[in-house]
Amino acid sequence: MKSTTFLADHPAIGDLQSTATLSNLQTSPLPQLTPASSAPGESIRHILLGKPEAIRQTIHLLHSLHYSETILWSPVLTIEEALMITPAQGEAMSLLRKLL
Repeated sequence: MKSTTFLADHPAIGDLQSTATLSNLQTSPLPQLTPASSAPGESIRHILLGKPEAIRQTIHLLHSLHYSETILWSPVLTIEEALMITPAQGEAMSLLRKLL
């Protein structure tokens, strides 16, 4: 069985010894949570916007966290013109902007 290591089990990043690096830390899979209000078969769409390499890194990070398979993402597309996102009636949207 795969062992799980949590960040709390290690010293603070500034206190890490030269032999211990963040790359040695293992991540555990994200729990499979289904909101109580979700209908069977309901889906959510994820959109990644940014430079192609940052998008690829994020896709691989989500895969390493056991959130999604890399093959399920569409190919990375270059956007030539302004992009307009138009949700359907009753849909909502949330945006997270993160500096890399």
